[in-house]
Amino acid sequence: MSIVIFCGPTISAAEVREHLDAICLPPAGYGDVIRAAKLTPRPCVIAIIDGMFRSAPAVRHKEILWALSEGIHVFGAASMGALRAAELCDHGMVGIGSIFSDYRNGKLEDDDEVAIEHGPSELNFMPLSEAMVDIRATVDAAVRHGVIDRTSEEYFLNQAKRRFYPERCWEELFKCARNSVLDGTMIDALQAWIPTGKVCRKRDDAIELLTAIRSFMASDPPPFTSGFLFERTDVWDLDYEAANTFPKSIASEVDALPVDDVLDELRLSPADYMIAQREALLRVLSIREAQRHGVAAEQEEKENALREWLRERGMGLQEALEKSGLDEIGLGQFLSDEALVRWTAERLDPVTQENLLGALRSHGTLAPFIQRAHAKRQALRSIGKEGSTTQTSAQSPAAMLGWFWRRKFPGQMLMMSPAMLAQKLGFSDVSAMNRALLREYLFSDWSRRKSTAPDRVD
Repeated sequence: MSIVIFCGPTISAAEVREHLDAICLPPAGYGDVIRAAKLTPRPCVIAIIDGMFRSAPAVRHKEILWALSEGIHVFGAASMGALRAAELCDHGMVGIGSIFSDYRNGKLEDDDEVAIEHGPSELNFMPLSEAMVDIRATVDAAVRHGVIDRTSEEYFLNQAKRRFYPERCWEELFKCARNSVLDGTMIDALQAWIPTGKVCRKRDDAIELLTAIRSFMASDPPPFTSGFLFERTDVWDLDYEAANTFPKSIASEVDALPVDDVLDELRLSPADYMIAQREALLRVLSIREAQRHGVAAEQEEKENALREWLRERGMGLQEALEKSGLDEIGLGQFLSDEALVRWTAERLDPVTQENLLGALRSHGTLAPFIQRAHAKRQALRSIGKEGSTTQTSAQSPAAMLGWFWRRKFPGQMLMMSPAMLAQKLGFSDVSAMNRALLREYLFSDWSRRKSTAPDRVD
């Protein structure tokens, strides 16, 4: 069972792995919990230590509730994790550490108490300021150790709190203190004591969180059971779509692989990228159309979607899961979406048929089909078979259908009726499909004989 930890400035990924075998992701932002929940294999635990809130939208409460409703245990501590845990612990999110407790009991209220400025991922999220909770703990410890008195403590706390959180650093606080009425010897004493005496509450809570998760995982926990009903809303659907069904990172045996590394490979193949982009747009609009009509993917629809998906892939379930980056849990959400896409495709098929030529023109792929249709007509005319029908042909519809299926899907059994296949292929009825199959058979036979005929001798 896998564990996902969102960390960064409070504790590094390398330090996390000293305590716990986990997939470490950057500080959590909007949509990241959704993406983490879709990693393969699906995590048993998601833990939030650090999170984004100024340079990017913060992680939403709703996505944490959704993860809980999906059976994932969610923990929080130290920074953004402590904030969200204090707000959602009544719904099952587990808060760990003293900072969480202080937010929970009202001793702490302001978000800026845990906020810091930090560097980018390239610099391992290096802290560039001090958290207010750590400044409070540090000066309190300095008083208890006789380094400074309560008057000096109050001064440092007031000066730190009135500053914007990115500007909270000991260097600036000491510079300000030396221009005040504070006793210079106490300022010198505190500055000398800080390197060894500084208290890091956030880091301590993060380590406590890792220890708690290690003990929790040792108990082989079952999936989380939520005591609430997760309500889907229009806003949630938009959030979910924005997060996308593809995670920011793909779990591997070694580490989390950034999905942009995968998508970069697609983007470097412009033709494939354009096709995938159109397909993604079609999928989004199809799901929205089904949801707009109040369609829900029930068990039967999911089972039908699974059977069709496997048949189209031409492979068994395990192979399909491995090649699609899905586990059996993630397969459920994929099939829910797939069932909605297929519902819309079937319902709008007449409109789709009217726009097929437009789609081919848009892709620039119409010309080869025009050329082949023209060549087929000319060939059938040359052998007097242009007007042939299944009634006048020596080939039965069943024989032609078997011939066609073996050519297109070698090694696979035809598991649907002619009527169902005709519908899947966009023919108006079985008769129209049979006519197309006959013409294709005659054209293929003519092409084969022409290619093997001996050169004419005059």
